[in-house]
Amino acid sequence: MGRRRKLKPKIYELEIESLSHEGRGIAHLEEKVIFVSGALPGEKVIAERAFSRAKFEEADVSEVLVASPKRITPKCAVFGICGGCSFQHLSSADQIDAKGKWLKDAFEQQAKTEPKNWLEPLQVQDWGYRRKARLGVRFVAKKIKYWWVFEKKNQAGLRIWIGVKSYILQLVNIWWR
Repeated sequence: MGRRRKLKPKIYELEIESLSHEGRGIAHLEEKVIFVSGALPGEKVIAERAFSRAKFEEADVSEVLVASPKRITPKCAVFGICGGCSFQHLSSADQIDAKGKWLKDAFEQQAKTEPKNWLEPLQVQDWGYRRKARLGVRFVAKKIKYWWVFEKKNQAGLRIWIGVKSYILQLVNIWWR
């Protein structure tokens, strides 16, 4: 197995054309597809390369130059860090529209069919409906303390631990209101 070479930093100014099924913005530059985490269609962003292959690259937004009118402020304090909710910067109604479009595209492109009748999507309250989180406990020997933690995937693909005291309190407030 070969060693991974370290990527040279590369900064892009991109116009986001659409949204991938993973919630990343899609842009094209020099015949390459670039998936941009944290970007929405219609936005102009400055992004930093995180991963590169021959036909596509992945990047993270470092600055939004022109924001989409559909962009909202995420309610979660750890949005963008934990990776649990990739759509919090998109309104609930727009999330449902995007997911419905992906479902229709999957039927057309993969199944080569289209249902005769589409049912309206089920909807719940905009915030606080999620009831699942993967958390762990980590002992920090230097401080002789335990931390509630979750894992975050960093740019090198490694898992790192992040302390989430405020996140736990937020979850507790949502679950036991």
